[in-house]
Amino acid sequence: MIHSVVVGGGIMGSGIAIALARAGHAVSVVEPNECARARLNTGFAEHRWPSPELVPSVGADLQASAAADLVIEAAPEHAELKRALWRRIGTVAPETAILATNTSSLDVDDLAACVPNPARVLATHWFNPAYEIPCVEVAPGHLTSSAVVQHVMEILAAAGKRPVVVGNTAGFVANRIQFAAIREAMLCVQEGASPADVDEIVRSSFAPRLAALGPLANADLGGLDTYLAIFDVLRRAHGARFEAPAMLVDLVAEGRVGTKANAGVFDYTPQSARALAMLRDDRISRVLGAIRNEQGT
Repeated sequence: MIHSVVVGGGIMGSGIAIALARAGHAVSVVEPNECARARLNTGFAEHRWPSPELVPSVGADLQASAAADLVIEAAPEHAELKRALWRRIGTVAPETAILATNTSSLDVDDLAACVPNPARVLATHWFNPAYEIPCVEVAPGHLTSSAVVQHVMEILAAAGKRPVVVGNTAGFVANRIQFAAIREAMLCVQEGASPADVDEIVRSSFAPRLAALGPLANADLGGLDTYLAIFDVLRRAHGARFEAPAMLVDLVAEGRVGTKANAGVFDYTPQSARALAMLRDDRISRVLGAIRNEQGT
């Protein structure tokens, strides 16, 4: 059994603890705040567990990581706080323990410099709620060993997650995309749209498509030449933040305009292009059907 220690019992830390415990890990949560520990114990007690032995233990002592196989730091996103915490983790955790941070904005190498043997350090960026969302971004540092990356990928896959290796850059992949969308949503509200309308428009328009395929496959289905033309309109109306990416300009110039040309961001045959459209439609139908059933409509 893997002994995993989650340092920090906030929203992310508690969710990560539940996800790992569900996967059969022996999980300890280290949380210095007494009120937070009480909330954790109450929340874990109310959670439905396949077996009572899986309920994570909760304590204040970082010494819990002294016998850990995996330590995941889930403290707030403050660089100096994390550095200080990592220095302490480095003195307590075994030399063989894998050390992961849940950051998506701080430099993995900066944190790795705080502990002995930085080859075992990397980021595992989970998404809230961590026990439900399948993706975990795995960001190795400059010195992270390939064996550690592979082992973490295997641990996460065994826990039912879909780990993806990403580069060690601010925001990784998901938050760069997510925060660009949040920025535009808030700008729309600033310009007069209601928050409720913005959320409804997203929920009822492109969000189901994104859940079905992701942005790039959807762009291929929509036609990259169409996307380029819309970027030009948006740029003239809203400024440089809507400048078309060079990748898009180049693809259209090469005639790779999407599934209708059997080539876009991805390559297609006529058969695979039709299959992709059918897959999109089927998945959207199931996503929207589940929402309608939940709403009783």
